[in-house]
Amino acid sequence: MPPAAPVDFDALTIADADARIADGGLSPVALTEAAFARIEATDRRINAFVRLMRDSAMEEARAAEGRAQAGRRLGPLDGIPIAVKDLYDTAGVVTAAGTGAYRERVPLEDATAVRRLREAGAVILGKTNTHELALGGTTNNVHYGPTRNPWRLDRVPGGSSGGSGAALAAAQALGALGTDTGGSIRIPAAFCGVTGHKPSYGLVGRGGVVPLSLTLDHAGPMARTALDCALMLDVLAGHDERDGGSVARPPGSFRAGIDVGVQGLRLAVIPSLVEGSDEATLEAFEAAVGVLRGLGATIGAAEPMTGEDEWRASVNGLLVAEGASYVEHILRERPQMIGESVRRRMMGGLDITATAYIHMLDARAHIERRFEAALAQGGFAAYLTPTSPRSAEPIVADANADSEPMNKFRITTVFDMTRQPSISVPAGFDGDGMPIGLMVSGARWDDAHVLRIAYTFQQATDFHLRRPAL
Repeated sequence: MPPAAPVDFDALTIADADARIADGGLSPVALTEAAFARIEATDRRINAFVRLMRDSAMEEARAAEGRAQAGRRLGPLDGIPIAVKDLYDTAGVVTAAGTGAYRERVPLEDATAVRRLREAGAVILGKTNTHELALGGTTNNVHYGPTRNPWRLDRVPGGSSGGSGAALAAAQALGALGTDTGGSIRIPAAFCGVTGHKPSYGLVGRGGVVPLSLTLDHAGPMARTALDCALMLDVLAGHDERDGGSVARPPGSFRAGIDVGVQGLRLAVIPSLVEGSDEATLEAFEAAVGVLRGLGATIGAAEPMTGEDEWRASVNGLLVAEGASYVEHILRERPQMIGESVRRRMMGGLDITATAYIHMLDARAHIERRFEAALAQGGFAAYLTPTSPRSAEPIVADANADSEPMNKFRITTVFDMTRQPSISVPAGFDGDGMPIGLMVSGARWDDAHVLRIAYTFQQATDFHLRRPAL
């Protein structure tokens, strides 16, 4: 067995670490110690974590090392340091969902996704900051402080999974869990220059995840590469009896066939979703499309909602209507425990009528059918769009200020409504050096194709390899 080499956390991916642990060249204990050393060195500036789980993590790392030495590893995630968004329950450890109302909420059992990671041998480092109750895209949290983007500390990391995105960009973890209701995995991935996959609705169980909108919520992996997301999804996917939206699917590996390439695939740009993006985003998107075309894909265009006016407006209330219903008792009895900005939006959800809510559910299902049909009718394997029409905005001093540019969700939120798999990968930088994302979205349950396209793009580019200078 070769001697263990020093841990260069900046250059490491889950796939790399898996290979090195398997051949004895990397110790899970040393890897976890390196993660905590990195957190200690950087997180005072970034504030990605709201609480660490050092003792249990080191115990998990020692167990992983013992399995590795005995030749009994549990799989590619065995011994890999993972960060968990503070919406996922962790047994015996506070899960506050970023709100003052839950500061002392200690769940008795792990969320299904956390349990699956632990059963696969992953090392859970701690809980990452989130926009309060996941309702926002800055992670400028009034209770836990703002998370800062590692590329520029005066910029937001996106949200609501901003802590997970920032932790990955700062090389504090090799993988992370996020949730996505309107873009909350993919916006932080794009803004922080990492990779985030929103799986097909129903593929990854949400049992034990504090909900925002069970109609739109998705749980999924964030990592540095599409391959790493596939390795995590192989563990996370599966039926969850605790989640009423979970769907039992035939078993399979998302890593298998990820390296087949895109030769002969037809991919569709959606012009109406690309329009309105800033200049740097358009340039990066056009270059990314050119890369995929050069790799053998055929690029076409599709407009799934042609002839529909204001087709998104009727479902925008779903998120706040459902979110408000889950915390209604707090809004009515202890409203001061929720920050002013989030509280205002949630209170509006209480005013949505049952009739309006039913119309919103019908509209969402209609949008899903249209987007599925456009892929099938055009023979397209996936849609291509920018992740967001803009890059990360500056952090504002007042966490309660309603100054967030909501147009940044204009593209991502579509694919929460359609329930289709959607991944953001790094695709360039703007003039300020801030990352820009490319989004690949496919037919429901076709996560493997989406991951394959993203992986192929990353094999031909190096944006995912670049790191901020902390």
